This record gives sequence, structure tokens and C-alpha cells, in this order.
Amino acid sequence: MIPPPLRRCLELAWEAFCAGSFPVGAVICDPSGTVIAEGRNRIGEHEAPPGRLCNTGIAHAEMDALAQLPMGDYASHVLYTSLEPCLLCRSAITMAHVGTVHHLAADSLCEGLDGIREINGHASRRYPTIHGPYPSVESDVAAVLPMAVLHAFNPTGDTAAHYRRWAPHHAAAADRIVAENAWPERDWSVDRMIAHVASFLPT
Repeated sequence: MIPPPLRRCLELAWEAFCAGSFPVGAVICDPSGTVIAEGRNRIGEHEAPPGRLCNTGIAHAEMDALAQLPMGDYASHVLYTSLEPCLLCRSAITMAHVGTVHHLAADSLCEGLDGIREINGHASRRYPTIHGPYPSVESDVAAVLPMAVLHAFNPTGDTAAHYRRWAPHHAAAADRIVAENAWPERDWSVDRMIAHVASFLPT
């Protein structure tokens, strides 16, 4: 069983997909484990809660959660996310001084990004400790659903080619969903969505 904050991230990712955005969700917990901020991707939406990003390529889930933190030191806080943070979000996590990150699913596009900590002294001091992925059906789904969205957007592009080479198990499921137009229905529960997406994974 995955930790409850990661389950919540997947629920938020599903919420993002249902709203027409990229399916990634994130939460931030204080040292006691209490969720103090939730975020989800809103790149495909024209409306957002006051002060929150939407309809822009930087409206990522982690950015949405981090932007809710007042200026301060969050070395003892933990950011959970459904998908391994990209360059943008790793940099934002570092600048927000959040000490630890747990990601449900790996993203092979992020290989080598830990090199951020070598850029300068500040990055080295503030770069978070990162844990993940969490092998599970939820992790598979957290990887496949965003991948399917990207493959549908540009099936012959560099990103799709990268995933087919470096994450072939998940890419095969993503390609099947796109080819068969077998997207999960937006009125489904997150558990039904998980079961549906997982059914496309190669055996």
C-alpha cells in the first residue's frame, strides 16, 4: 500500500486529467505529517483559485503547491508528487527550501537532473532529498496516464520516442490507450480509473 499522501497525489492527478490538464498532483506535509498545501496541474485550464497558475506551461502541480507556502524555511517539510519532478519543479522545490520529496512514479525524462545540486553552493545546500518511485499499480498508472497524454499530443515526437526507448513497459500501455481511444471516463472514481489504465500494461 502506498503512503496516504501519495494516494492523494494520484487523486489530484485524476482531478487534473478530468479538468483537461496534465495528470499530475502534489501535496506538501508539515513535520507532523499534516497536509498544508495541495496542488495539481492546470496547464489546460483557463480558471484557477485566486493567486494560482493556469493556462500556462508552468502551471505544474508542484508549482501550484509550492506557491501556497509563505516565505520561510521548510527543511523539515515533505513534498509528495505523483510523478518525478521535472527541471522546473526541482528548481522551485530547491528555492522554496523544502527538504524532502517523495515521488510515486519515475519519469525517465528526469534522468540526470540531480546534477542541479552541483551548480552552485546554494543549490547544494538546499537541494532536497528525493525518494521514489514506489513500485505498485498506482505507480504504474501515475506514469502511464501522463505518458498517454503526451503520446496523443505528439505521437512521433522526441518525447514519445524517448519513452518508447527508456520506459517501454509504460510506453506500450500508453500507446495502446491512444491507439484504441480507450481513455478513462471522467466521471469514474479514481479506483476505477486505476484498474482501467492498469489493464493496458503488458503482462
